[in-house]
Amino acid sequence: MWYPDVMHNPPEPIQSTTAIALPFDTPAANAADFVARFELGTVPTEPGCYIMEDGKGKPIYVGKAKSLRSRIRSYINASDTRYSVKFLMRRVSRIQFLVTSNEKEALLLESSLIKQHRPRYNVQLKDDKTYISLRVDTRQDFPRITVVRRYRKDGARYFGPYHSASSVRHTLRQLQRLFPLRTCSDQVLKNRSRPCLYYQMKQCNAPCVGYVNRDDYHVLVEQVMLILEGKSSVLEDQLLGEISAHSEAMEFEAAATLRDRLFDLRRTLERQRTVAVPGAEDRDVFGIYHEGNFAAIQILFYRGGKMLGGRNVFFNRQEMPLDDLLSSFVLQYYSEAPSIPKEVLIPLEFESGDVLGEILSEQRGSKVLVHWPQRGEKVALVAMANRNAEQKFQEKRLSEAADKDTLEAMKTALKLPALPKRIECFDISTIQGTATVASMVVFSDGQPDKARYRRFSMKTVDGQDDFASMREVLLRRYTRAIEENDLPDFVLIDGGKGQLGMATAVFKDLGIEDIPHAGLAKARTQEAGDRSPERFFLPGRMNPIILPQNGPVVRLAARIRDEAHRFAITYHRKKRGKVSMRNRLVEIPGVGSKRAQTLLTRLGSVAKVQEASVEAIAALPGFNDALAQAIHGHLRKTVDSG
Repeated sequence: MWYPDVMHNPPEPIQSTTAIALPFDTPAANAADFVARFELGTVPTEPGCYIMEDGKGKPIYVGKAKSLRSRIRSYINASDTRYSVKFLMRRVSRIQFLVTSNEKEALLLESSLIKQHRPRYNVQLKDDKTYISLRVDTRQDFPRITVVRRYRKDGARYFGPYHSASSVRHTLRQLQRLFPLRTCSDQVLKNRSRPCLYYQMKQCNAPCVGYVNRDDYHVLVEQVMLILEGKSSVLEDQLLGEISAHSEAMEFEAAATLRDRLFDLRRTLERQRTVAVPGAEDRDVFGIYHEGNFAAIQILFYRGGKMLGGRNVFFNRQEMPLDDLLSSFVLQYYSEAPSIPKEVLIPLEFESGDVLGEILSEQRGSKVLVHWPQRGEKVALVAMANRNAEQKFQEKRLSEAADKDTLEAMKTALKLPALPKRIECFDISTIQGTATVASMVVFSDGQPDKARYRRFSMKTVDGQDDFASMREVLLRRYTRAIEENDLPDFVLIDGGKGQLGMATAVFKDLGIEDIPHAGLAKARTQEAGDRSPERFFLPGRMNPIILPQNGPVVRLAARIRDEAHRFAITYHRKKRGKVSMRNRLVEIPGVGSKRAQTLLTRLGSVAKVQEASVEAIAALPGFNDALAQAIHGHLRKTVDSG
């Protein structure tokens, strides 16, 4: 048992965390030795967190407790009979304790420690860009609605999350037709001298040229936010009141405009009203399903009595108790969520429910109820979330079984020595030898493993030489892989015999010629109009292997190859864009490549340079007032002419 003298990198929200030191800090030789040496009487009775470490000193589990001594006693005395507790106690060699002032701080500290240490047996909510939100910054004079995938604490209003990007963009198009808000960027707004086409289509009020004042524009923004909040009935009442007021004032043209807007609004919202769920006004409903140490969590989003969609998350090899898993997940989820509803329904009871409600209330700025319903319509909502969790779990299980069957088929067809659980694929991207880059994508168990993706800029190759570029990338990747003992099960190269031969030579030079690898030649249209098939080239084999083109092996390999190509071309375009920006600055008299690099590095982009004042440019190293005036004038002409 060990209490740290100093807590390294303490989480920012926790200010009252304390730590105590004991005479020894060496880990036990094994779990039995740990229990034998453990002195329960020295464990504090205050609330706090405990960090379980293995024999190598690596955190494997972080937990919280109202009373640390009571919680650890249940572990040591085996009074907690849950399998997850026994599982952890067979692996722990040392425990750290961090005392907090109250249970709320312990819950926040637990979340921070999980993010910091990433223990193997804790639930970790990874960044997921699938779900999008809408953002409105009402602090601007003329706000616009933007689609975002990350929530930031920047003072703006966020709405969502939404499960379908296409449906959100459809909603935006409908809103644009009903409420003429700007869609242009802030940069375009500042620099336009005449209205754009959207003004002619009556889908923008042209704030860029002063055709609408700030107050009138914000009235439209407030109306849009009522719709996004699910308060369409409130908006309808407002519009009816405004129509009556304009009619009484004999302002019939303004009344007719609002009448048409109200008619279009009702027609747009008519379909949404058919999916309203009574009793589900503004809440998130969590469901959970588990088999063994595999679990699925489902969240259903309700706003204004309507279901916006849902989200599901899967956890493999989770050894923590279900209540701990769920409470930890909920806190991590809402730390990144774009909005927090008034009520959160959970499928099982956990001791930190009230404390979690306090934390979410502080984040939301108003009361949030975390509730485990026992009767009534809320129980039905939780039951539906549980059923969805089970359905998604079974779907994932079937998908994983299909992926395994495909990998088995690939092993047989390509005569691989083992199941290709981890496949690495490489692709080169260049245009006439400029901005040459390479990509490596990784598929684990038949699915993209984006945390392992890598991209490369050429260091030793000039001009267009795909073979030399491939050699450099493979040498860099697998020299490091050998050092870290991190070799994949199978390497796929985008290309035919030539690219495969280069890979074989590199692996031989590195002493890993036995690593399974193949080249995949893409299907192409031939002179006769026929389409050649996808072909696999293997080392030491003259002719390619041609498999059924609609079969699972070809589909998976082509998917991996196409993903490598997408990743490479995206990086290539980004790099080429930077070169283009630098060239644009070099065109300015007195600005060479070095000064262009300084401008981009210090200010961030050509757009930022355009926005910068003469004084800001002149203050940069290597610049003066005259040069700053020349740069500013040149870029302003470019903007005006555009």
